[in-house]
Amino acid sequence: MQISAQKMKQVFIRPIGKWTGWDGKRQKRFLNRLSRMWNVPVLVFAFLLGRATILDSVSPFAVAYLAVIFYLARKQWPLVFSSLIAGAATLDLMHAAKISGFLALFMVIQKVVSWTGKGQINYAPFVVGSSSAAGHLIYLWTEGWPQYKGLLAGVDVLLSFILTFIFVHSLPIFTVKKRRISLRHEEVVCLVILIGSVMTGMMDWKIGDLSVVHIFSRYLILTLALVGGAMLGSSMGVVTGLILSLSDTKAMLQISLLAFAGLLAGLFKEGRRLGVAIGFMLGSAILTLYDGGTPAMWMSLQESLIAILFFMMTPDRIFKAVSRFVPGTLENQTAHQDYIRRLRDVTAAKVEHFMELFQELAFSFREDSVKKRREDESQIHLFVSEVMNRSCIGCARYQHCWEENVMKTYQGMTDLMALVETEGTTSAVAVPPSWESHCIRGEKVLRTIQEQYTSYEQSIFWMEKMKESRRLVSDQLAGMAEVMAKLAREIRHETQVLSAQEEQIHEALEELGLTIGRVDIINLEEGKVEIEVVMPHRDALDECKKLVAPMLTEILGEPISVYRKVVKDGSPGAVITLGSAQRYELKTGAATAAKGGGFVSGDSYCYMNLGTGKYAVALSDGMGNGLRAQEESSAALKLLRRLLHAGMDEDRAVDMVNSILSLRSTDEIFATIDLAMVDLNTAQGRFMKIGSTPGFIKRGKEVIMLSASNPPIGILNEIEIEPVEMKLEPGDLIIMVTDGIYDAPRHAANKEAYMSRMIAEIDTKDPQDFADCLLERVVRDHGGQIEDDMTVVVSKVERHVPEWSTIRLPGVSRLERSEAIV
Repeated sequence: MQISAQKMKQVFIRPIGKWTGWDGKRQKRFLNRLSRMWNVPVLVFAFLLGRATILDSVSPFAVAYLAVIFYLARKQWPLVFSSLIAGAATLDLMHAAKISGFLALFMVIQKVVSWTGKGQINYAPFVVGSSSAAGHLIYLWTEGWPQYKGLLAGVDVLLSFILTFIFVHSLPIFTVKKRRISLRHEEVVCLVILIGSVMTGMMDWKIGDLSVVHIFSRYLILTLALVGGAMLGSSMGVVTGLILSLSDTKAMLQISLLAFAGLLAGLFKEGRRLGVAIGFMLGSAILTLYDGGTPAMWMSLQESLIAILFFMMTPDRIFKAVSRFVPGTLENQTAHQDYIRRLRDVTAAKVEHFMELFQELAFSFREDSVKKRREDESQIHLFVSEVMNRSCIGCARYQHCWEENVMKTYQGMTDLMALVETEGTTSAVAVPPSWESHCIRGEKVLRTIQEQYTSYEQSIFWMEKMKESRRLVSDQLAGMAEVMAKLAREIRHETQVLSAQEEQIHEALEELGLTIGRVDIINLEEGKVEIEVVMPHRDALDECKKLVAPMLTEILGEPISVYRKVVKDGSPGAVITLGSAQRYELKTGAATAAKGGGFVSGDSYCYMNLGTGKYAVALSDGMGNGLRAQEESSAALKLLRRLLHAGMDEDRAVDMVNSILSLRSTDEIFATIDLAMVDLNTAQGRFMKIGSTPGFIKRGKEVIMLSASNPPIGILNEIEIEPVEMKLEPGDLIIMVTDGIYDAPRHAANKEAYMSRMIAEIDTKDPQDFADCLLERVVRDHGGQIEDDMTVVVSKVERHVPEWSTIRLPGVSRLERSEAIV
């Protein structure tokens, strides 16, 4: 909205630079200073508002305009002050003197208000009202107190007060150098009123018999009707017609003419420029027929035709520029999307920066093999030095041993360390002949090594603990880096404006007879659909399962199921999330029994849909029985569940759980973990068994055993996990048991064959029934005795089958999808 810097540079700056000899920097500084002072739209508005009057003598615009400019663009108020007076002078000198007095009075009152600490823009309407009231009191005191003039003075004061609020909302568009995405609705209305007020200053301008303000108002209505549709076009018509009729009481017909013409022009918006022009001409022609063919009717039609001519000649880029600021237009949505894309890129870049930081920190905590070897050698050197200081100082052969034969002496001491490590520090150890022949204090050296070896072992132990802690921190930081990398990829996944698709889904659901609050499409990519439907009542879950999901399945062309329901506090409705149904699903059942029929079992299990197309089933057996074992197994699963939900890879998650459990206590505490990960789109299974008993897959009558030789979690600082991968089929049963089940048949020579035969003999396909039957048979075969905690977890792989058939309505077509951009 400001003067083009390039234009100003061509017209003014280059000639001045040649004449003054200024360099480029001085020219640029002069250009910036000049562009800040000369805001062309603001000065033009000031000139026209200075000469604008309504009801023949009421001029409420000038003081309100100067007040808002004084707060929003204080450096420009002297030029605005002069422009207002210049505009008033084009009417008559008496009007210019009156406007000058009112403006000067405002500046005085504003200065007084600033001294009281109330100089903020919030108080501007009251300052304007006070200034206008004081000015009219002075004016009426000098001119007399006729009743009609007093009424007009009251109207002037009231309009000045109201116009200040309007200008506060509309003038920042021209004064504040801020890249706006769109205008709020109240800003659009205030902007229309501002433009209507500015047009009042054109009332006396004529081109022959044609009114400039009529042509300009019709041009604006055509432009806004094309950009914003019927609502904005008719609103502009009403406001401009009302303001023009206040300026010219003979123009009352302009309100209905412009409003109706703007409405029809907006309704014909789909026909682009030609359609808007035809709609506007229809509205103008229908209302002007009431004049009965008078010359005013033909004059109005000529003014409309000239406005349409200018409208047709306007470049498309101007309409697109205006559309960016009007809510609801395609250009505005595109601008919003560009803004969101920039925010997305900035956010993703910050996340990637943190990812790189975590990767660097993980690398810094990672153990260096060269450094580790040096630290080990340093510990041995310290140990040998301590033994030497305690045993060899003062010996007659010190120089012979530690100067002439230092390598042999050092090697002999390390051999003694190895001997003490093998025999122990408390038992009597004989001095080796080789050392006895070399050292005259062999017994003393050996005893010193035995005395110091315990502290050496403790030092080594804590050093290893420190190294393990560093490795754990490194693994955690690396895991966080992986999660952040996934998050950055998800952030960079571009969301698109899908208002047309949302409207199509909304109309289809209403056609079905449902009352829907709102439809929001989060993702429309095939296989990753996510749609939120706002229902007006809370108990809408079944309604969505039976009606909304089948309807979406039909119009999207892929199975859709209900994910979750969320009810916000204080809201009468519910937000239902629907999304793509995976090709497979798992149903899980579990049966458990505590040792001796107790209430607390040391076994824990969990199963969950991770929301990433994967399903996890985990079983953990704590060491021993009772509450302590239950705490350890549940802690392992709770930590594992949170890591998997955060998006961490299962290998790293299990390794991190192992490291944390191995460091959390000095007691010998460990737990087994039996983890099954199933891809719900491919039915690919991945089984990780850490210290757990073998698992089984039952496929028809065939029983497949799954086993791996990994130690229990929490014992070793580092474990090598050997996962078992297998392609699953619909109907497969995944059976996971703890050692209480597996070891119960003590009489069986081959437990694997015994368990396989027992599993094959159970006929039921329901996972819960299968788990109950297997637990019951194991207990019965053991004579009803429960000598250890027993847990069975059974999951069944099934193809996804919609609960309800799709719903097809006549006239409802398939949804068109745009290709996702990543």
